[in-house]
Amino acid sequence: MALANTEEKIMTVAVKQLEDTHRALVEAVHSGNWQQVSSLDGVCRELVAQAMAQENRDDQALADALDNLLVTYREVVALCQAVQGKLAEELQDLQRSKQGAKVYQMFG
Repeated sequence: MALANTEEKIMTVAVKQLEDTHRALVEAVHSGNWQQVSSLDGVCRELVAQAMAQENRDDQALADALDNLLVTYREVVALCQAVQGKLAEELQDLQRSKQGAKVYQMFG
């Protein structure tokens, strides 16, 4: 009985660490701190691997935590794609401006 309690507490700690890291990841994404997002992504990966490796894990609690993490990662990917698109537009505008400046210099 004591061993089961200990293993349950370990799993609870693992899920809690994953949830805490998930919350920090959401905050980092919302603040645009991409270095922290990258760092927390690595932490999330490690925590998921550790939680999955536990023999007596609470599959439902882990599944819930992973579902929440999945939603966040979908949002992060969508946000990254939006930022990438905006940066691509800005680069195209910059290139057009440079080309216009060259033409102006040629005829100016």
